[in-house]
Amino acid sequence: MKAQRLICTDIRRIELAEFELPRVPDHGILVQNDYTAVSVGTEIYSYAHGGEPSSAITFPRTTGYCNTGAVLEVGKEVEEIQPGDRIAGQGNHASHAVLTGNFRKAPTGVSPKSAAFMVMGAIALHGHRVGRPELGEAVAITGMGIVGQLAATFARLAGALPVIAIDLDDFRLGKAKDRGAEICINPHGDVAAAVRQHCVGDGADLVIEATGIPAVYPMALTLPRLGGRLVALGSPRGTVEVSFLSEVHQREIAILGAHQPKTPDDDHIYYPYSKSRDRDLVLRLMAAGKLPIEDLITHVANPADCQTTYDMLADNPQEALGVVFAWT
Repeated sequence: MKAQRLICTDIRRIELAEFELPRVPDHGILVQNDYTAVSVGTEIYSYAHGGEPSSAITFPRTTGYCNTGAVLEVGKEVEEIQPGDRIAGQGNHASHAVLTGNFRKAPTGVSPKSAAFMVMGAIALHGHRVGRPELGEAVAITGMGIVGQLAATFARLAGALPVIAIDLDDFRLGKAKDRGAEICINPHGDVAAAVRQHCVGDGADLVIEATGIPAVYPMALTLPRLGGRLVALGSPRGTVEVSFLSEVHQREIAILGAHQPKTPDDDHIYYPYSKSRDRDLVLRLMAAGKLPIEDLITHVANPADCQTTYDMLADNPQEALGVVFAWT
């Protein structure tokens, strides 16, 4: 069966190309995609640099990891999924996908556009699991992209007070305010002083760094209180230079990495939050109206316009948050 997908053919070159779908294995499903969501940080970095810093540059290569659509065919070993069901999964940007894992049935009440962001919701949720905000703690999030916006929503659902949104883009701060962030800061001047005036202690109890920009870390490390925590949620590509003695050691700041693929495939008595459990929770919260998504979608793109869309995200991303490709 022929299908179409987005293929990176060189650095900053992407096109819509035809390919032959593989057969559906016994443990897999075939999906006709409605939407695929763009992971702006990961995808655009790889688009602009030819891949991750630690990987070899190879072309051609696929891109994307967030898809949703209708099931066309089900392998004989797959349970609880039937043809006609709608799923959210971890597929590439393509008209169709054969998936063998990390797909979940989308509940009634979750729109296809929202379901496309299940994996990004799971990324934000994993950062929440690692940071473990307590009721009444001050939580500051640096970076109000999709993952940062969802991290702020999880903090608010956990009872953080206040939730402090930090971003250079007033459009994104406005979205965060509309979604319930009590404090919005455009980081000019002494950001730590601006954060402290809203905290019980001498800074935020928890800081979630969601930009993934190494140059943000020296500022972000000034925001936690004495004995506070910083979660590295956005993937930092590059080195970070800080005065470790004064900024971390003497202030006893705990730095916690939160890399979502480390979420276990299976639950355990000492850590029950498996990939499937977190993804199911994300979808349940969407269905319950507690994790809104569609207000964050700013662009619905035609896959044929992939080059223009990726160039916009790489060069001029103002007022771009959630971006999806519409395949049907």
